Amino acid sequence: MAKRGPAGRVGDEPRADSDRVAAAADELYDADPGEFTDRRKALADAARAAGDGAAAKRITALRKPTRAAWVVNRLARADVGAPERLAELADSLRAAEEDKDGPRLRELSAIRGQLVDSLTAQALAAAGVSAPPAGLREEVSATLTAAIADPEVAAEFASGTLTRAAQWAGFGLASFGESPFGTAPGDAQATGEGTPARRHLRAVPSPETDAPAPARTRAGSRRTAPAQVPEEEEARRTRAEEQRLAEEAAERAAQRHAAFEDAERTVASTAAAAAEAGAAEDQLEAEVRDLEQRLTRTREDLAAARMRARRAESAARRARQTLDRLPRP
Repeated sequence: MAKRGPAGRVGDEPRADSDRVAAAADELYDADPGEFTDRRKALADAARAAGDGAAAKRITALRKPTRAAWVVNRLARADVGAPERLAELADSLRAAEEDKDGPRLRELSAIRGQLVDSLTAQALAAAGVSAPPAGLREEVSATLTAAIADPEVAAEFASGTLTRAAQWAGFGLASFGESPFGTAPGDAQATGEGTPARRHLRAVPSPETDAPAPARTRAGSRRTAPAQVPEEEEARRTRAEEQRLAEEAAERAAQRHAAFEDAERTVASTAAAAAEAGAAEDQLEAEVRDLEQRLTRTREDLAAARMRARRAESAARRARQTLDRLPRP
């Protein structure tokens, strides 16, 4: 896996320390997030017991990934070619942008959507998530899209050490979280990782703020002004169209999220109503059983009373017959 190069990252540590931390990261970011905290402590304790205090400190600083980040990390481990396919697409997009090639940009944008959808399904399958919530699927797709626009996200994806989802906003990127090889120890609950740190990166020039630059052909010769204007205008329209589509997609995602929350509230309320109705049904069934038992006992008492009445009537008839046979005094 790729090692991070800037100062303070894994690549700058002595080899033994670096290998121990890298091995710990591979294990932690591959395992389920629910096991992360306990396993991280065990690995840090093992490094400390081996006399490697520096490695223990760096292992303790590894940050716990969110569920979406873990799913994307699983994809990087299950399909080592996935980061390369995103990187190749990113190179093609940059080349088309530099050449002001509008048709090629539109073609690559369609390819990007298909590739991200395919990798999202592959990531969820690799993580064993058969019925993912809509929010989880959207975060995984957004992170894979961000890996195309942001080299930092791409590097963390390639190394399988993402700690949080990232979002690509039109022509820039809002990335959430830091590299897992930072210096602050603890999980999201202990370190405040839940607060997004937003970065705005220029993935492609903005038509509102960038002045048009002289366009060149692939061979490097300067285009004439009459041929330059239509292609630049088409590129601007393409970027504006992509931005509009991205905004519409974000709005649809927000609507789906709101609909999902409404559905969850409906499920909760109907579940409560069902539970209440079930309790009432149980109570009524108990009352019915009690009434049936009482009715049975009453019927038995009625039958016994009727039997006693018939016996009394029979005794009365015999007494009258006996009386009639006796001579009168």
